[in-house]
Amino acid sequence: MPTVDQAALTDLHTFSADLSALLRDWPTLSTPPAERADWFDRKAELLERVAVIAPEAAELAAAARTRAAELRRGGAA
Repeated sequence: MPTVDQAALTDLHTFSADLSALLRDWPTLSTPPAERADWFDRKAELLERVAVIAPEAAELAAAARTRAAELRRGGAA
């Protein structure tokens, strides 16, 4: 019988909960820019976690961080 890695299951459960929260909080164009920037930072954090096993996610994380910085500088919606 295969063994179950409890730490991996906990990490997966935590990631799943964090992803669900991120999707639930998806901002709209009427969301204030500072809140949208915070959301993009949360998205980047999740993508950085994924990048540990899928390196291509690092580029997506960097793009999310760039978008957050643009919003904080008053960039376009």
